[in-house]
Amino acid sequence: MVIVEREGGSEETERAVALALRWLAAHQSADGRWDADGFDAGCGRCGGETNVEVDVALTGLSLLCFLAADHTHTESGPYRDTVERGLVWLADGQSSDGDLRQGETMYSQGIATIALSEAYGMTGDAALADPVRRAIAFVDAARNRSIGGWRYDPGQVGDTSVLGWQVMALKSAQLAGVEVPADAFAAARDWLELVGGRASGTPRGMYAYQPGHRANAAMTAEGMFVQQLLGRRRDEARMRASAKIIAENLPDWESHANTYYWYYATLALFQHRGEEWRNWNEALTEELLAHQEKEGAAAGSWDPVGEWAPIGGRVYQTAICTLMLEVYYRYLPLYGMEEPVDAIGTIRGRVVEAGTERPVGGATVRLDVPDRRAVLATTDGRGEYVLVAPNVPDFFALSASADGYVPEAVNVATIALAGKTMTLDFELEPADARVIAVEPEPEVHHLGNDQFTGVVNSQFQRSAEGSVYEAEFEVSGRQLSGSSETATIVLLAKGVQCPHRIRVNGRLLGTRLDESPGDGSFGELTVPFPSALLEAGINNLRIQAVRCQGDLDDFEFVNVRIRLSP
Repeated sequence: MVIVEREGGSEETERAVALALRWLAAHQSADGRWDADGFDAGCGRCGGETNVEVDVALTGLSLLCFLAADHTHTESGPYRDTVERGLVWLADGQSSDGDLRQGETMYSQGIATIALSEAYGMTGDAALADPVRRAIAFVDAARNRSIGGWRYDPGQVGDTSVLGWQVMALKSAQLAGVEVPADAFAAARDWLELVGGRASGTPRGMYAYQPGHRANAAMTAEGMFVQQLLGRRRDEARMRASAKIIAENLPDWESHANTYYWYYATLALFQHRGEEWRNWNEALTEELLAHQEKEGAAAGSWDPVGEWAPIGGRVYQTAICTLMLEVYYRYLPLYGMEEPVDAIGTIRGRVVEAGTERPVGGATVRLDVPDRRAVLATTDGRGEYVLVAPNVPDFFALSASADGYVPEAVNVATIALAGKTMTLDFELEPADARVIAVEPEPEVHHLGNDQFTGVVNSQFQRSAEGSVYEAEFEVSGRQLSGSSETATIVLLAKGVQCPHRIRVNGRLLGTRLDESPGDGSFGELTVPFPSALLEAGINNLRIQAVRCQGDLDDFEFVNVRIRLSP
């Protein structure tokens, strides 16, 4: 709930999502799909069927609802079978050339490809790798090579509405580790210039369905989100103009329910952030929560009213509304936090479980910086994070931590970050009885007096906090009974020039903390000590800086762990 509430959700939105998932699961066909005109056959009391052939699209959208809530086909949970049957139905219907449509349109191809890609990215299931690659190849081959874009059938001159789903498919596959043709993204940029650039006569920041058509709010929202996926910055004039247009057309179910527009507007403004997002989110959640069915067989669904919804029916309306209420954790904010004025670069990557490479959602990535609060980022359901770094020393430590895992910290060279976007992934080991994390969320600690001498003491991430660091950690009797005679203190340290004293439960260790890397970077230091010094229950660790070379030595360290050898 911390992430949900921070991004704009609430207990009420989460209850609505849970109710919607229950309804979607109950109306899945036995073969795994969501049937446009047959979903209500076993119930007969919901209504909202459609005769339009959109089963592939409905199945893809419904699966995305479960995946967004972290329900996959590889992890135990109430909807594991639901997700697995849906994925199998999509994959079984794929042609050898990658076509997933089963006679439907490129809308269905894009949506189904997104679902398969997100499932692959979340689970790493090798069985999905080839279907995703072939689906992406079909998407790429289907774009129009003369004027550009994608439309209902491969090769047709495009439209902005169909294009959005294809770009989302390409991006989802790319994030899952599948190679995507770069010129496909370039083609999408060119199309947006055709329907929203100076050459089209359309005001900057507005987008039309096709060249020569009038711009409208729905295509502007979709165009804005596609531009975000293509790397446009939020402070660009065209992006501010798009946000302003959307902000002037807030959700209103009674007068004009257009959930297709609302969906893309929600994605775009969630990424844009700021006052526009806060106002939009408040209006959106009020409308969606008020109009979700609360009783009877249809409880959890939304009536297919308004523009476009009758074509997709009740399943479409329910899925699209659910995805809007899941935006708080479905998509990682592309822009992260508001950029500090002294931002020097962006760090992004994934936090996964070591060995399995399963994404670790809700993990904290932490950067301690001088004279201000730490910069924090939280991973999304795919384990992805983004963090904008302000001015930092030439070398700095970045850490990742999550409940149930041993925290990790790494050394980063600022020269590799300055003016760039750096990719930095973490692999966290599951919590192990043999490793005790003294700090579940590691902070950088600076001992000394801020009076630097020597060649490696020129830059630090924190101001000095004194000459002593003291912390408590707990050891169980079971851990002690299974350990050898030697335990080891492990940490990452920089700037160490003197032999600093360490005490465990008041006993001074014979080995000192000494000799970090000479270039001023963080390096791993280990200090062995007799495990007999440890006690069952609460233990105390004390690190004390000493004087040498005429001054109290300044140094930093992070991610202190106690390793018990078996």
